[in-house]
Amino acid sequence: MATVLSTAKRLGDYHYTQEEVEPWLRQWLGDKGEARERVLQMCRNSRVGARTSAVPIEEIFRERSFEEKNNLYKEKAIELAEEAARRALEEAGVSPREIDLIISVSCTGYMIPSVDAYLINRLGMRPDAKRLPMTEMGCAAGATSLARAWEYLRAFPEHKVLVVSVELATLTFQPGDFSMDNLVSAAIFGDGAAAAVLTGSARRPGAQIVDCRTTTLPDTIGLMGFHLSNSGFRIILSREIPSAVRARVRPVVEDFLRDNGLALHEVRHLIFHPGGKRILEVYNQELGVPEESLRFSLKMFREYGNVSSSSVLIILDEILRRGEAEAGDAGLMLAMGPGFTIEQLLMRWKD
Repeated sequence: MATVLSTAKRLGDYHYTQEEVEPWLRQWLGDKGEARERVLQMCRNSRVGARTSAVPIEEIFRERSFEEKNNLYKEKAIELAEEAARRALEEAGVSPREIDLIISVSCTGYMIPSVDAYLINRLGMRPDAKRLPMTEMGCAAGATSLARAWEYLRAFPEHKVLVVSVELATLTFQPGDFSMDNLVSAAIFGDGAAAAVLTGSARRPGAQIVDCRTTTLPDTIGLMGFHLSNSGFRIILSREIPSAVRARVRPVVEDFLRDNGLALHEVRHLIFHPGGKRILEVYNQELGVPEESLRFSLKMFREYGNVSSSSVLIILDEILRRGEAEAGDAGLMLAMGPGFTIEQLLMRWKD
């Protein structure tokens, strides 16, 4: 069983409310009257109040080559990931040299070696630390990284794992693309990093991962992802995502919880990736989850937007810092990503 010893987040340096973003969107959309009003209304109705960015807003709307964007991604991703990792290690009271496995997660840029290799050097980790970079899994990957950490710690319970997620979605923004997918992206995504330290030792208190499940829905592969173009990552966000989730999420969640002897109403802490306004509505309508139960997901979405894979780690960080969880409480983490995949983790709080 894996115990989460600590979590930490590091958001982008630049914080913008939706009201501050709106003039830039107006200028960008220029004479595209109908599209302009649509995206502005979409921003106002998105339930996103503000977002953070790794670069100033004027840099987001500047045309760049793919190489320029990716070089900037590499620089900022290393910076944010290192700070999140240091904070998590310090809060766990764990030295970088105690880490046996580092799992790094990102889908919004491309670099070889991956960010975990840089962190091994910059944090002063042991040279024999194992590496597991995870890419191309989108918003689900924050949950997936914890699932892989859980599996590893079942085999090596005395080991310690560092999980680091960093996403710079604003650097994938395409100034020359006026498709609805890019407009939605402009309305909801933000930048940030998050980290967690885990151990398999049953002697440590905290949130323990009890079980995990990955469910890849058939015939949904084209719903979400990125198309790699000459100008960089072009986002794919199908309008069919909410209906696909609505049709299948309830049995997926209920089967997972039933196999662990639980029903959804018995789960006190919901760590649900907010995705977007319509996904939040699906949680409410199909799973019967009231907004109060999603307050931490809503808070994260309102303050930072959709931070892709880092989102669930940021939500978990908020729950742990509030200190409201009591021994015996159950928690369910749920995130969805390209594939189309639903990732779930069941957690229990332990003295």
